[in-house]
Amino acid sequence: MTEKRTQPIWKNFIHLIGQIRLPILLIALAFFINLGRAAIGLAVPEKIAGLADMEFTGANSPLVQTAVGICLTIFALALAEFVGGLAATYITYIAKARINRDFQAAASRKVFALTVAEAEARDPKEFISRITTDTGFVSDFLIDLLVLEVPRLYFLISSLIKVSRMGNGMLLLSFILIVPVIVFGAAWSGHVTYKSQTRLQNTIARLTARLAEKVEHAEIIKAYNRTEDEIADGDVFIDEMKAAQKKTTLAAAFNQLIANILFIVPTLIIMTAGAMQLLAGDISTAQFIAYFGLGATYQKYIADHLTLWVLAKKAQGATFRISGIMTLDEDRDIGGGRMASLPGDIVFEHVSFCLGGKEILSDVSFTVKNGSKFAIVGGSGAGKSTLLNLTEQFYRPEKGCITLNGVDIREFEIGSYRDLFSYLPQNAPGFDGTVRDFLCYGSETQHSDEELKRFLEEVDMLEAVEANGGLDYAVGTGASKLSGGQRQRLAVARMLLKGAKIVLADEATSALDYEGSRRIAALIDKYAAGKTRIIVAHDLSTVLDADSILVLDRGRVAGIGTHEDLKDSCPAYRRLLSGGEEEEA
Repeated sequence: MTEKRTQPIWKNFIHLIGQIRLPILLIALAFFINLGRAAIGLAVPEKIAGLADMEFTGANSPLVQTAVGICLTIFALALAEFVGGLAATYITYIAKARINRDFQAAASRKVFALTVAEAEARDPKEFISRITTDTGFVSDFLIDLLVLEVPRLYFLISSLIKVSRMGNGMLLLSFILIVPVIVFGAAWSGHVTYKSQTRLQNTIARLTARLAEKVEHAEIIKAYNRTEDEIADGDVFIDEMKAAQKKTTLAAAFNQLIANILFIVPTLIIMTAGAMQLLAGDISTAQFIAYFGLGATYQKYIADHLTLWVLAKKAQGATFRISGIMTLDEDRDIGGGRMASLPGDIVFEHVSFCLGGKEILSDVSFTVKNGSKFAIVGGSGAGKSTLLNLTEQFYRPEKGCITLNGVDIREFEIGSYRDLFSYLPQNAPGFDGTVRDFLCYGSETQHSDEELKRFLEEVDMLEAVEANGGLDYAVGTGASKLSGGQRQRLAVARMLLKGAKIVLADEATSALDYEGSRRIAALIDKYAAGKTRIIVAHDLSTVLDADSILVLDRGRVAGIGTHEDLKDSCPAYRRLLSGGEEEEA
């Protein structure tokens, strides 16, 4: 999938956040717990330093009781910091899980809402793979930014203020010097991580799509004895992923090296500066203890920015990829506000359409009378299915317009418009579920088992379904447990059960034998009598009685009329009647 960056990445990030509901209460709770832990980190070194300033004259000295009180306070603060850390970690995990779920839900909704044109222009397996992975990167960065970053900054700024109050410029300088060391290391590490993670995620996405495609069509591979070739082809992708994983592993090792350096070097700077000032007598022992205690946590908090920066670079690529999907056109974006409720004449007026730079239809005009049976015939690639796709508004014509009841169909609200149609697509696809699910998909009314069985009997499927366990028989992913003919019969029953006012049938009998085709064609006429029926047919014998037949030839209208009109006046129609062309839409 190719996306173009049209705005700064931070704007895309803010747009993504706007797609979800942040768990504000959980984030706020974790935030204040971490803020409290930072405050404890500031207080404990001073408490410990206070002990160093005490001079004990004996066991009964009043200072002993004060020291015990300070020790108990330090213990209580340490315990509170420990318990707070556990609580904050748990709350943060729950908040991050909710954010990730909402990101995935938003992305999933977007995928289902895409226009057909946008969806078909991309490999769905690849961008879905990216969404499920990339949302985690965005969630990790967002929760780190909202829950941890401000407490870090609070501690860092407060530490600098406390050290400055010690009145020693060398101590303050040491704190300041370690900042560029850590920032430089974090920036370098983040850059390496961004490149390696982007390369790995893209490779994984391609491999996922490739394997899914091959496994789905394993029978073709075996039938043509290409198993070894496909294994070799898959090895190329796996080797590519191995190389990407190797670079990611090296990047992780590099990050760990940088993290170790960012711990050792700042510690040396802090210890050296403090020891020199203590030996020179410029600071007291208590000040050294407070300074060193603050410094240990100070450099840890700065080092944590390495994690934030790495997460930011991961989220940068993830945001770019997700935003490339979230900004695509949806069905609701292409419709108007007018509700469609009544069927009427459907008119194509000088419609032209291109797909992938290739002209599919050119200057097509015709009228489908309300309540009529209208057939579309033509050779392979003539554009028959495209006419149905345009009628359903899966695509938009590049020239001309389509009207319903004299109204441009683009003015209708897309949902109410599509409710007018019962649609049988080519190849009769189905989804994972039961026979009942297959039949009732898209129907707004409840259907009793008796009604479903009656329709199964009408399409000659009742015996086969009951032999496999009845309406609760699981048809498998993509209805793979059914034959092509069985799927087509069930799809016809599903189309008729919806009971919409206009029927669109694309090759409704292509997988059936002669007698089956006749029966299904008659069944559609029976249940859709008086309704508008637009039928793409490969078997002309099923549409000879159509009120009007449109003949397409290479995307142009070659003729239109009844069977009797066309057999005498349209050479393209006569070729189809004589079987001169194989019929596949």
